[in-house]
Amino acid sequence: MSVREVVYYADSRGRYPVLEELEELTSDERKKILAYITLLEEEGEMLRRPIADYVGDKLYELRPKAHRVLYFFYLREYVVILHLFRKKTEALPERQRQIALGRMRDIIQRAKEGKISFGGGLR
Repeated sequence: MSVREVVYYADSRGRYPVLEELEELTSDERKKILAYITLLEEEGEMLRRPIADYVGDKLYELRPKAHRVLYFFYLREYVVILHLFRKKTEALPERQRQIALGRMRDIIQRAKEGKISFGGGLR
C-alpha cells in the first residue's frame, strides 16, 4: 500500500475550486466522492478500474458514479486533486481535460518558483 497525502488545487488567489464544487453537491454525492478520495489516499497508484483510471498526460480520474475527479501524482508523497465535474458523456470531454492540465501546469510552475509549498495541504 502506498499512502499519499491528498491536497486540493488552489489557484493563485487562494480559491479551492474542487472544494467549492463539493459544497454544491448533495450530501450523498459528496460522501461518495470523499470515499473515493480516501481510497486514493490509501491505495495511490494501485487503485484501478472501476474506481480509478489513467486518462493520459499524467492525469488520472476517480470515477464515482456520475462524477469525475481529475488528479495527478506529485513528487512521491502527494496526490493533487485538480478538477471535479459531472460526467455527461462516456469520453473525457476535452474542455475538462484542459482545465485539469492547466491547473497541473500552474501547480508545478508555482512550486518551482517557491510560491507554494506542500505539507499539511497546499498553501
